[in-house]
Amino acid sequence: MNTQSLKQKSLKLRLIIDSLKAQDPAALKLSVELEPLMTAADQELIRTPMEWRDIPGRYLFTEEGLRRYRELEHAFAEFRIELSGGESPTLRRPCSRGEPAPTRTAQAVRTLQ
Repeated sequence: MNTQSLKQKSLKLRLIIDSLKAQDPAALKLSVELEPLMTAADQELIRTPMEWRDIPGRYLFTEEGLRRYRELEHAFAEFRIELSGGESPTLRRPCSRGEPAPTRTAQAVRTLQ
């Protein structure tokens, strides 16, 4: 687990959530659900990856309409990826046609949709 990278992803996500909290109650809900994890990430206390399904907040993107905030959706996907152990070398490997493989971020954003 790369605690520095997780901390960076957490700080980025926090900034975006903070910019939306006043105007969208769903962003405030996301903040409340993620606060313990983001605080632990900011303090570099998380040492082991979490299971993808155990990271809260995903349903808010589909059920509460947070999908309309692309920057938030992307930052959340990056945070979840890092929290679940980061991108694997397999996912960073180029495709057979010489094109880069889709990143876990792109795959994560697709699963949120």
